Amino acid sequence: MMEFKLPDLGEGVHEGQILSVYVVEGQEITEDSPLLEVETDKAAVEIPSPCTGIVSTVHVTEKQLVHVGDVMITFSTEATTTESPKTTPKPSVEPIPAAVSIKTSVVRSSPSVRKLSRTLGVDIGSIIGTGDGGRVTRQDVENANTRPVVVDAAPITLTQPALQPTLALETEIEGVQEQTEFGIVVRQPMSQARKAISRAMSQAWKTIPHVTDCNDADITDIDKMRRGFTDPDQPNLKLTLLPFVLKAICRSLQKYPILNAAICPDTEDVLFRQYINIGIGIDSERGLIAPVIRNVEQMSVGEISSQLEQITANARSASFAISDTKGATYTVSNAGAVGKTRYSTPIIQQNTVACLAVGRARLMPWVVDNAIVPRLILPLSHSIDHRLIDGGREIPFIEHLINDLEHPMRFAV
Repeated sequence: MMEFKLPDLGEGVHEGQILSVYVVEGQEITEDSPLLEVETDKAAVEIPSPCTGIVSTVHVTEKQLVHVGDVMITFSTEATTTESPKTTPKPSVEPIPAAVSIKTSVVRSSPSVRKLSRTLGVDIGSIIGTGDGGRVTRQDVENANTRPVVVDAAPITLTQPALQPTLALETEIEGVQEQTEFGIVVRQPMSQARKAISRAMSQAWKTIPHVTDCNDADITDIDKMRRGFTDPDQPNLKLTLLPFVLKAICRSLQKYPILNAAICPDTEDVLFRQYINIGIGIDSERGLIAPVIRNVEQMSVGEISSQLEQITANARSASFAISDTKGATYTVSNAGAVGKTRYSTPIIQQNTVACLAVGRARLMPWVVDNAIVPRLILPLSHSIDHRLIDGGREIPFIEHLINDLEHPMRFAV
C-alpha cells in the first residue's frame, strides 16, 4: 500500500481546497494520470497520480480544506492493469459512472460546468471549449447535450423541514439554506482564492494610507494610432488601448522612479527597483487575479499586447503558477474592461506604492482651441502610498503619463 500526501504546492502555500476528485475507490490508474484538483490562494492546481496501481481509499471530498502533508489517496500498487488484466474492483465499491471521463481533469472548466456535464451525461473531454484559453463553458456543455436539459429541482440541500419561500434568483447559488430571524440565507464556504484576496485587501487597507488622484486623458489621437497600428512580426495582432497605457506608464516610472519603489518592511528604507514588473488585475471565476508582466520597459507595444493576451488567457483558465503573480513593482486595474465604471479607488498591493485604475473611455464634449468638440476621454484613478508619495511627486508622474497618452508620437511603439 502507498499513501499519497498533499505535496508542497509552492512558496508560502500550506493549504488548499479540494475542487475535484477524479478517481473512486477500486479504480485502476496509471502514473501521471489526473488525480485531484486543488485550489490554493491564487491558482487551481491539477495533481497527477504518483504511481500505477489501484485506488484503495479516497480520504478527501470536494470542498474539503486540506494541508500539505495530509493523506489524500491510498493506492494498492501490487497489481495493475498490465500485470493482471483480470483485476476488477471490489464488489462493494461503486464503479465509475459512464458519464464521467478521466479526461475531465485536463479540460479547463469550472466545477459547476463539470457538474453540469456529469448531470447531462456529456463527456466534457470531447468538447472543444469556446471560452478564454479553450475553457469549456456552460453553453458549450448545453450545446453538446443530445438529450433534453433537466433542471435540478433541488440544487440546495435544505437543513430544516419548513422554510419560508425563497427569493427567485436568476443565478443559481450553491450552498445550504438556513432559516434566520429575518429570513432564509444560503451559506456558502468562501473559496481559498477569495480568502487570500480578502486577507490581502484588508492588510493593504490597514497598513497603507491611500490617496487617490482622479484625472482624464484625451486619447482620441492614440485611439486612431491604435486602430492603424500594424506589427510586421504579428500581422494578425489586434491592439487594445492597454498596451499603450503600459508603455506610457513605463516612461513615467523611468522619469519618476519613486513610484516604482517599495518600502522595506524591516528597516523602512526605500528600495528603488531597477526593473519594471507590472501586475495586471484580471477578473476571473475565482476572483481578481494579478499576473505580472516582467521587464515591461524592454518591450514594444506589440510585445506587451502579446503578453497581455497570454496572461489573460492563463488567469481565466487557471493555468498559471503562483510565482506568476509575484514580484510586481506597479499595478494596473483595467476596470473599464469589466463594465462602464469610470473612477474608483484601486487598492495598492503590498511591496508597491502605487496602483492605476483605467476606467471605460467614452466620447465626451471637450474644449479644444476654444471650441467644443467630441473627444474620446479616458478616466484614470491613481492611488498612492502616502507614507512615501505625496502630491509633489505624484502629480508630475500622472501629468507625464497623460501627456504621453495625449501625444502618442512622444514615445516609440
